[in-house]
This record gives sequence, C-alpha cells and structure tokens, in this order.
Amino acid sequence: MRQKKNIALISGSLRKDSYNTKILRNFEKEFINHGYNCTFIDLNEYPIPFFNSDIESSGTPVNVTFIKNLIKSSSGLVVSSPEYNGEISAVLKNCLDWLSRKGPNEIPKETFIGLKSIGISVSTGKNAAKRALERLTVLLKRLGVDEDIITYNLGNLSNNFFNEDNILLDNKELDTINNIIKIYSDSITNINKADNIIKIKAS
Repeated sequence: MRQKKNIALISGSLRKDSYNTKILRNFEKEFINHGYNCTFIDLNEYPIPFFNSDIESSGTPVNVTFIKNLIKSSSGLVVSSPEYNGEISAVLKNCLDWLSRKGPNEIPKETFIGLKSIGISVSTGKNAAKRALERLTVLLKRLGVDEDIITYNLGNLSNNFFNEDNILLDNKELDTINNIIKIYSDSITNINKADNIIKIKAS
C-alpha cells in the first residue's frame, strides 16, 4: 500500500563525494521540511549483483527485495544519476533492471506503477548531464511511473556550491528545489490510484 507521505530516494552514484548524491540529499532535506518521510538508498550500502537470470532462478537477492518493498510503500520516487558517455550509471541501470522483474504474485510493473517521480542529473560540465536525464526519464516511464516526471539538472558544479554540511549555498537553486517539491505535492491528488490499478489488473 503506497503511503502518501513516504518518499524513496535512490542515488545512482557510488562515489563518496558525488555531486548527484549531494544534490539528492538537499532534496531529501527539503522533503523532510515539507513533512515527508524519506528513505535514502545508497547503493554502496545495498550491493546488488549484476542481473543474471541464473541468480534470479535461485532467488531474488535480499537487497532487491528490500528496495522493492520500500518503493511499493512509497508515493514518490526521486532518482539521481551521473552521466557516463551520455547514459545513466551502470549501477543504477542494474538496480532498476532488478526492481522491474515480476515477482511471485505480482503483476508487471507493480513496483513502479503510478509513482510520482523526480529525475535528477547534475555534472561539472556545461551540458548539465542533460543526456543522462533524458535517458533516465525514458526508462522510468517504461517502468510504469506516472508519465508526468519532474526533472532537475544543473551544470558546472564544484565543491564551492556546497557548505561543509553539503547544503547548497545558491539560494536560487534551493528555491528551485522547493518549487519542485511544491509542484510534486500538488500533483498528488489521489494516492490510491496506483493501488487501485494494481487491484483491478490483479482481479
């Protein structure tokens, strides 16, 4: 059952000082300030093997099941990814591939269906990781999230954008993040929509 105030956040970067993770943490902080319950998924802490049907036939990895159940109980999904050769990170793609797999007593796309989502990609370059963000939104839609994905990207990043607690120093960008969260909140008009779809398809 999706809970209206639960948000799952997944960072697609493994780097300790990742700018994408830092930006995602800023989103998390502002979501909490707006009264949401947030769960931050650092894929360093939840290692997942590369998808292999031989592994799957022996049982879904425990970390996949944990993340899947967490997303199923959330109304929103916020995902960030760095850009590698115009694509999202391999570790994120692998995670989403596992999460998309239909488990016992599940319908196709059950994990993601109807989720309100935010896609994020930032970089040190002037392109602002636009290509990775485009790929991320295409993939999320294919997985079944709500079609109206909200996006955020930022370029020319450096450590000077953050204070010692990794909080953004640019008030304009903080205002943008706050506005995105307000748009997100306003868009949740019927949190039971996804569950109703699942029930109808399963019946």
